[in-house]
Amino acid sequence: MSSFIVTTGQMDSQREIARQAKCPPLTPEEIEDITHTVFIPSNPQKSDVLFVFGTRYSKKWPEVADLYKKGFAPYVYICGGILDTDQSPARIISHVMFEDFMSLGVPEKALILDENSTNTLEDAVFGKKLFEENNIPYKKILFAAKGPHSGRCLRTLKKVFPDSELFPFVYDYLYKGNNVTPEKWTESEFGRSHVWGEYQRIKKYSERGDICP
Repeated sequence: MSSFIVTTGQMDSQREIARQAKCPPLTPEEIEDITHTVFIPSNPQKSDVLFVFGTRYSKKWPEVADLYKKGFAPYVYICGGILDTDQSPARIISHVMFEDFMSLGVPEKALILDENSTNTLEDAVFGKKLFEENNIPYKKILFAAKGPHSGRCLRTLKKVFPDSELFPFVYDYLYKGNNVTPEKWTESEFGRSHVWGEYQRIKKYSERGDICP
């Protein structure tokens, strides 16, 4: 495993808002506002580091690994201390991601690993600590996130890396036949509840000051 391991303590990771939150009836204007808030457009640019937010959703890893192989960034940061229960036995997601990216041709020397983060804010805070400890520049950050997580990821990085230029690589999220995309999230109960939960988290965390408004 990579030598870049953070050993700092963990923040409180208790989920305050359910991942699938019951979505009320919405007007077309509300749908437009929620879509604009939760989803952001993809705009990959060459950067100092490729920041991959921790997730158990790995269908798009070949596309993310291609960013490294095409020279978009010399380092790939992967993170996550939550258990992936789809694995047998269960393993933390950063270890699964590490092996996935290695199998896709990203060399170990390019991978920066954090195995302790348990939420999006910790992903960013622990990442910044690792970058500074290992002299990894972060003036420009290319970050990879699934569509309905992208708005919160951007606001979190703006809070933790206020002086960095941020460039998103946003990939579509398809879960059990449900397209959770800007165009289709309202078409399924899963999509509506998933995006509504993200919208509530963005509002709450912005008001609390954990992320940028």
